[in-house]
Amino acid sequence: MKSTPTLHQAGRCRFCGTPLAHTFVDLGMSPLSNAFIKPENYHAMEPFYPLHAYVCGSCFLVQLEEFESPQRIFSDYAYFSSYSESWLRHAKAYTELMIRRFGFNASHQVMEIASNDGYLLRNFKEHGIPVLGIEPARNIAKVAEERGIPTRCKSLAPSSPGASSTRAFGPTSSLRTT
Repeated sequence: MKSTPTLHQAGRCRFCGTPLAHTFVDLGMSPLSNAFIKPENYHAMEPFYPLHAYVCGSCFLVQLEEFESPQRIFSDYAYFSSYSESWLRHAKAYTELMIRRFGFNASHQVMEIASNDGYLLRNFKEHGIPVLGIEPARNIAKVAEERGIPTRCKSLAPSSPGASSTRAFGPTSSLRTT
Protein backbone atom coordinates (compact mmCIF):
# COMPACT_ATOMS: atom_id res chain seq x y z
CA MET A 1 0.00 0.00 0.00
CA LYS A 2 1.49 3.35 -1.02
CA SER A 3 1.73 6.03 1.65
CA THR A 4 0.33 9.48 0.93
CA PRO A 5 2.54 12.33 2.14
CA THR A 6 0.93 14.46 4.81
CA LEU A 7 1.77 17.78 6.45
CA HIS A 8 1.62 16.15 9.83
CA GLN A 9 2.43 12.55 10.69
CA ALA A 10 -0.46 10.58 12.13
CA GLY A 11 -0.21 8.71 15.41
CA ARG A 12 -0.61 5.00 16.01
CA CYS A 13 -3.47 2.62 15.27
CA ARG A 14 -6.03 2.55 18.08
CA PHE A 15 -6.36 -1.23 17.74
CA CYS A 16 -2.91 -2.69 17.05
CA GLY A 17 -0.51 0.20 17.68
CA THR A 18 1.06 0.23 14.21
CA PRO A 19 2.17 3.71 13.08
CA LEU A 20 -0.47 5.22 10.77
CA ALA A 21 1.01 6.27 7.45
CA HIS A 22 -1.65 5.49 4.82
CA THR A 23 -4.32 8.03 3.97
CA PHE A 24 -7.77 6.57 3.39
CA VAL A 25 -9.36 9.94 2.60
CA ASP A 26 -8.50 13.52 3.49
CA LEU A 27 -11.57 15.76 3.55
CA GLY A 28 -9.74 18.83 4.82
CA MET A 29 -10.87 20.75 7.87
CA SER A 30 -14.31 20.50 9.47
CA PRO A 31 -16.12 21.63 12.62
CA LEU A 32 -17.40 18.95 14.99
CA SER A 33 -20.53 17.30 13.63
CA ASN A 34 -23.73 18.31 15.41
CA ALA A 35 -21.85 20.99 17.35
CA PHE A 36 -24.30 23.80 16.81
CA ILE A 37 -23.19 27.28 17.82
CA LYS A 38 -25.32 28.93 20.48
CA PRO A 39 -26.51 32.49 19.74
CA GLU A 40 -24.34 33.92 22.52
CA ASN A 41 -21.28 32.44 20.75
CA TYR A 42 -22.01 33.70 17.22
CA HIS A 43 -19.15 36.18 17.51
CA ALA A 44 -16.62 33.53 18.56
CA MET A 45 -14.44 31.44 16.29
CA GLU A 46 -15.76 27.95 15.52
CA PRO A 47 -12.97 25.40 15.88
CA PHE A 48 -12.18 23.25 12.86
CA TYR A 49 -10.34 19.92 12.97
CA PRO A 50 -8.64 17.73 10.35
CA LEU A 51 -11.07 15.27 8.84
CA HIS A 52 -8.26 13.04 7.64
CA ALA A 53 -8.95 9.30 7.85
CA TYR A 54 -6.07 6.86 7.92
CA VAL A 55 -6.10 3.12 7.28
CA CYS A 56 -3.82 0.91 9.34
CA GLY A 57 -1.39 -1.03 7.16
CA SER A 58 -1.56 -4.01 9.57
CA CYS A 59 -5.16 -4.49 10.71
CA PHE A 60 -6.90 -2.23 8.14
CA LEU A 61 -8.89 -0.28 10.74
CA VAL A 62 -9.94 3.07 9.27
CA GLN A 63 -9.72 5.85 11.84
CA LEU A 64 -9.30 9.54 12.52
CA GLU A 65 -6.72 10.93 14.87
CA GLU A 66 -8.18 12.15 18.14
CA PHE A 67 -8.20 15.94 18.33
CA GLU A 68 -11.17 16.36 20.63
CA SER A 69 -12.32 14.38 23.64
CA PRO A 70 -15.30 12.01 23.43
CA GLN A 71 -16.84 13.95 26.33
CA ARG A 72 -16.92 17.14 24.25
CA ILE A 73 -18.16 15.41 21.11
CA PHE A 74 -20.93 13.45 22.83
CA SER A 75 -21.92 15.74 25.73
CA ASP A 76 -25.15 16.88 24.04
CA TYR A 77 -25.37 14.93 20.81
CA ALA A 78 -28.04 16.08 18.35
CA TYR A 79 -28.35 13.14 15.91
CA PHE A 80 -31.03 10.51 16.54
CA SER A 81 -30.87 7.58 14.11
CA SER A 82 -34.58 6.88 14.46
CA TYR A 83 -35.46 10.19 12.77
CA SER A 84 -34.75 8.64 9.36
CA GLU A 85 -37.52 6.37 8.04
CA SER A 86 -35.24 4.93 5.34
CA TRP A 87 -32.58 4.12 7.97
CA LEU A 88 -35.20 2.41 10.14
CA ARG A 89 -36.29 0.27 7.17
CA HIS A 90 -32.65 -0.63 6.51
CA ALA A 91 -32.12 -1.55 10.19
CA LYS A 92 -35.19 -3.82 10.16
CA ALA A 93 -34.03 -5.58 6.96
CA TYR A 94 -30.51 -5.93 8.38
CA THR A 95 -31.90 -7.48 11.58
CA GLU A 96 -33.97 -10.01 9.63
CA LEU A 97 -30.92 -10.96 7.56
CA MET A 98 -28.67 -11.38 10.63
CA ILE A 99 -31.25 -13.50 12.45
CA ARG A 100 -31.59 -15.81 9.45
CA ARG A 101 -27.87 -15.95 8.70
CA PHE A 102 -26.65 -16.57 12.25
CA GLY A 103 -29.69 -18.20 13.83
CA PHE A 104 -29.94 -15.68 16.65
CA ASN A 105 -32.58 -16.47 19.26
CA ALA A 106 -33.31 -15.90 22.96
CA SER A 107 -30.15 -17.80 23.95
CA HIS A 108 -27.97 -15.16 22.26
CA GLN A 109 -27.29 -11.52 23.06
CA VAL A 110 -26.65 -8.72 20.59
CA MET A 111 -24.50 -5.82 21.76
CA GLU A 112 -24.15 -2.68 19.67
CA ILE A 113 -21.44 -0.10 20.22
CA ALA A 114 -22.56 3.45 19.45
CA SER A 115 -26.15 2.21 19.60
CA ASN A 116 -27.69 5.68 19.43
CA ASP A 117 -31.38 5.66 20.43
CA GLY A 118 -31.82 1.89 20.07
CA TYR A 119 -33.08 2.08 16.47
CA LEU A 120 -31.36 -1.23 15.54
CA LEU A 121 -31.50 -3.15 18.80
CA ARG A 122 -35.26 -2.70 19.10
CA ASN A 123 -35.66 -5.01 16.08
CA PHE A 124 -33.65 -7.79 17.76
CA LYS A 125 -35.58 -7.25 20.99
CA GLU A 126 -38.90 -7.64 19.11
CA HIS A 127 -37.67 -11.16 18.20
CA GLY A 128 -37.03 -11.97 21.87
CA ILE A 129 -33.27 -11.65 21.55
CA PRO A 130 -31.58 -9.99 24.55
CA VAL A 131 -29.81 -6.75 23.62
CA LEU A 132 -27.42 -4.25 25.14
CA GLY A 133 -26.53 -0.86 23.75
CA ILE A 134 -23.32 1.00 24.51
CA GLU A 135 -23.77 4.70 23.76
CA PRO A 136 -21.36 7.55 24.63
CA ALA A 137 -23.97 10.34 24.45
CA ARG A 138 -25.88 10.55 27.72
CA ASN A 139 -28.92 12.32 26.19
CA ILE A 140 -29.21 9.65 23.46
CA ALA A 141 -28.68 6.72 25.86
CA LYS A 142 -31.49 8.09 28.05
CA VAL A 143 -33.91 8.01 25.11
CA ALA A 144 -32.93 4.41 24.30
CA GLU A 145 -33.56 3.41 27.94
CA GLU A 146 -36.94 5.17 27.87
CA ARG A 147 -37.79 3.08 24.78
CA GLY A 148 -36.98 -0.13 26.66
CA ILE A 149 -33.54 -0.79 25.20
CA PRO A 150 -30.99 -1.62 27.95
CA THR A 151 -28.20 0.89 27.35
CA ARG A 152 -24.98 1.73 29.15
CA CYS A 153 -23.69 5.26 28.73
CA LYS A 154 -20.00 4.55 28.12
CA SER A 155 -17.28 5.45 25.69
CA LEU A 156 -14.82 2.76 24.70
CA ALA A 157 -12.28 5.38 23.62
CA PRO A 158 -9.10 4.87 25.65
CA SER A 159 -8.94 8.60 26.48
CA SER A 160 -12.39 8.61 28.12
CA PRO A 161 -12.69 8.61 31.90
CA GLY A 162 -14.09 5.24 32.93
CA ALA A 163 -13.48 3.75 29.48
CA SER A 164 -13.69 -0.01 29.35
CA SER A 165 -13.56 -2.84 26.90
CA THR A 166 -16.62 -4.79 25.84
CA ARG A 167 -15.56 -7.55 28.27
CA ALA A 168 -16.99 -5.39 31.08
CA PHE A 169 -20.49 -5.98 29.70
CA GLY A 170 -20.49 -9.78 29.73
CA PRO A 171 -20.47 -12.43 27.00
CA THR A 172 -22.12 -11.73 23.67
CA SER A 173 -22.82 -13.74 20.57
CA SER A 174 -22.60 -10.83 18.22
CA LEU A 175 -20.81 -7.54 18.36
CA ARG A 176 -21.62 -4.89 15.80
CA THR A 177 -20.04 -1.45 15.65
CA THR A 178 -21.48 1.47 13.80
